Amino acid sequence: MNLTRLLQMSPAEIGTRAQQAYSKRWARPPVCRLIPSTAPPAFPDLPPQSSLLAAEKIRQHRFDLLGYKDLDFGTPIDWHFDPVHRKRAPRIPWHQIPILDFDQIGDHKIIWELNRHQHLVTLAQAGFRDEILAQWTHWQSENPYPIGINWASTLEVAFRALSWLWVRYFIGDFHPDLIPALHVHGWYIERFLSTYFSPNTHLLGEGVALFAIGTMCPQIVDASRWQTRGWEIVLQQAETQVRPDGLHFEQSVYYHIYARDFFEFARSLAARNAIPIPPSFEQTIEKMTEAIAALSQAGRLPNFGDDDGGRVIVSPPLARAPSPAQPVGGIYSMIDRQSQLFIDAGPQGALTGGHGHADALSIQLVTTGRPVLIDPGTFCYVCPERDRFRGTAAHNTLQVDGRDQAQPKGPFAWTGMPETTVDRWHTSEAFDVFAGHHNGYYPVMHQRWVFGRKNKFWLVRDVVTGPSRHRLDIHWHFLDERDLTILPPTGHNWSRSLEPWDWSPVYGRKEPAKVLRFSTETALPAEFAVLLIPGDPGTLTKTAPGAYHYKEPQGSQHEFVFSDRFIYRVTGPVGVTEFTL
Repeated sequence: MNLTRLLQMSPAEIGTRAQQAYSKRWARPPVCRLIPSTAPPAFPDLPPQSSLLAAEKIRQHRFDLLGYKDLDFGTPIDWHFDPVHRKRAPRIPWHQIPILDFDQIGDHKIIWELNRHQHLVTLAQAGFRDEILAQWTHWQSENPYPIGINWASTLEVAFRALSWLWVRYFIGDFHPDLIPALHVHGWYIERFLSTYFSPNTHLLGEGVALFAIGTMCPQIVDASRWQTRGWEIVLQQAETQVRPDGLHFEQSVYYHIYARDFFEFARSLAARNAIPIPPSFEQTIEKMTEAIAALSQAGRLPNFGDDDGGRVIVSPPLARAPSPAQPVGGIYSMIDRQSQLFIDAGPQGALTGGHGHADALSIQLVTTGRPVLIDPGTFCYVCPERDRFRGTAAHNTLQVDGRDQAQPKGPFAWTGMPETTVDRWHTSEAFDVFAGHHNGYYPVMHQRWVFGRKNKFWLVRDVVTGPSRHRLDIHWHFLDERDLTILPPTGHNWSRSLEPWDWSPVYGRKEPAKVLRFSTETALPAEFAVLLIPGDPGTLTKTAPGAYHYKEPQGSQHEFVFSDRFIYRVTGPVGVTEFTL
């Protein structure tokens, strides 16, 4: 930690970090002290399992985790092993383990996913008590505090505690050491809260687990304090982490769902146990749920930001009716009968943008539940391809001089994140118009216009201004060229290339995709436009700087003029119609 960062800290942060640094090395869990408790707490419900196949597979120690299938952690299970990259974390005190060192540890995310013990909940729902007991007791013997990577993240400890509470809900107190083990987890979470380290979904999940242990284990002396502290964290993070329009502040659609599920679980637990729920908290969850509905009107959510495939065990939310085309978290939607086109005009993310991507003004398209123009996904957090998947070239936007719009700083941070400004937004029954710009390449500026003609096509025009000459690349990532025609103007002088790329639909898995790239090296200003057409293409012509003409195969003609005013003119069987904005 450098002096500049130290001088920026408040006394409270300095005190918390000092206490945690001391505790890492010398603190040990106290003896679990119990008190009489008569009122049995209540836990939320889960829908029943539809099949025993998943539980049977787990009994054989074969695991489907994240995007990986049929992982073998050995018999007995090696709780410190990454079977994908064949690496094993050392069994030393957790604060000495370099968890982000891929060469030494492998992917810690894979190890931690197993050690969340959510698979034990699957076993509990199936009634496989003996297997739960065998795995749980073996885990205890192989992970004594403070030894091993499975104590190196407070959020992971929180997930494991929640899993044990679910198992206890289904099959009762299955081991005499369960309550003492939950006490150790509660002690650890309270002592190592991510208040200043990761005040995002980490701190939220830790607060939820502390609240749950405190509520469900009232016989532990510390339970009342944990319940109060955890509930305070949950309510505070609902105010801090959710934007006024309902999107989670990390600008990741996946993390939005993840956070919403944490909030929903805590709300359900509070309701079941007669704990007062502030109306503002209920409203936050409702707004988050409405945001999901607004972003999934074509049957599938877009994939902006990181998606690591983890999940919160919670009952699925009720479906919501579609919403009008209002922006959510800076994500603008153009919606027609079958499709939803998304434009990312929001910030790159909160704090250091740890789960955001360098994708300002990028576009995604979903048609009848199918991803058409794609975000290639996350793939990994600490492997060598981390920056490739989150960089600008991996997204459907413009790139200048081969640079990212922001600079990676380790796997979970960025520097120099761009500011995106929306210049124009108009939506109507016939068409939508968006214009915005960002300064990620300052003094070069990128402006993007998107015109959407309902149920017909979208015109995307990129304008680049600034000094001197630059290389410009516009990327379009997709899975199947039969889904969409990407039509440039006739006679343009940009180069065109079609290359293989990758799509990671879930963490850890890659599938083939393609990228269509238009490139040039030119003095600025420069502009380029394409039409995105789901059906048969016609002919697009650039008639003057900032002016385009499109003739459909059936004969209708469309003119677009971009200047101080935007003019759209359509000529069809009923004559000429003109719109000016």
